[in-house]
Amino acid sequence: MNETWIRLRVGWTPQGGRSALSWVLWQPGYVPTPWPTAELKPAFTYYACEDLRGGGRGVVARATVTAVLPPTEVSSPDAAHQLVAENLFDDTLSIDDLPWHTNAYNRSKAGAPWPQRITAWRTATESVGPHLLPELVRFPRTGWLRSDKLGL
Repeated sequence: MNETWIRLRVGWTPQGGRSALSWVLWQPGYVPTPWPTAELKPAFTYYACEDLRGGGRGVVARATVTAVLPPTEVSSPDAAHQLVAENLFDDTLSIDDLPWHTNAYNRSKAGAPWPQRITAWRTATESVGPHLLPELVRFPRTGWLRSDKLGL
């Protein structure tokens, strides 16, 4: 059995880019599971799943991690953006302050108690599929699942 990690959503990508930025925020003390804790480092490859135009979800990209910001406590949404900018942004992949703060996920987390922990990672992405699998209908709260059915 060859299990593969699958992440719900590709992440934030510049228009037409072949790289993506993903991040999560959570309360101190929360231990995300399932989560590729040991694997999430440069060279780790996983597959990304997106909602499809025709309905349902499919694996649409192979993502290889190129850089990681490990779980780090931050005091505010501004501090989270600054930390990600210092560690993962460059001329080809960045998010300005306004789009960061108006991102739907970040808006939902902004109202939660702070400090929070942030983990972020950059990936090089390659289009695949889409590959439809029944288990893509429901993802765990963490946004990660494992499957042995991809065979890619």
